[in-house]
Amino acid sequence: MENFTSFKNQIEDLANKILNQHNLRVYEINNFKDFESDVIQILVEDQTQPNKPLSFDTLLLVNEDLSTMMDDIKGIDNQYLLEVASAGIEKPIRNEKELVQAIDQYVHIEFHQMINKIKSLDGTIISYDEKDKTFKIAFFVKGQKKQIDFTWELIQQVRYAVKF
Repeated sequence: MENFTSFKNQIEDLANKILNQHNLRVYEINNFKDFESDVIQILVEDQTQPNKPLSFDTLLLVNEDLSTMMDDIKGIDNQYLLEVASAGIEKPIRNEKELVQAIDQYVHIEFHQMINKIKSLDGTIISYDEKDKTFKIAFFVKGQKKQIDFTWELIQQVRYAVKF
């Protein structure tokens, strides 16, 4: 879609107004072509529990409200499909603030370098020390419970994970 960046912020502001009524917020907005149609995709998450499963009925209501209100945004001249969806159960954690919100959540972390002979792990973020900006994660190695401390800078990639 031409000029998508020129009205992306308007879409985000409008979406957040509507989503706020349902205790949701925008996680990410994307624009892409799908079978020759322009798609505006709005991925959403819960405001207080970012990894909480979302109700299909709520997403449907938000989609309908947003679709009606987006007709008033100047600059969207082409026809498009609007997709409002959950950001997903294993979505990436993009910054330190989002990782702080993931306390008590199960995550998958890959580090830039080995920490205590560990390059990647799945575990539960158990705390964050604001003073020294250190996270603590609990995980298991061969049935033994372990914990390590790390900072955001040591992370190569982190995402929510499903515990089996």
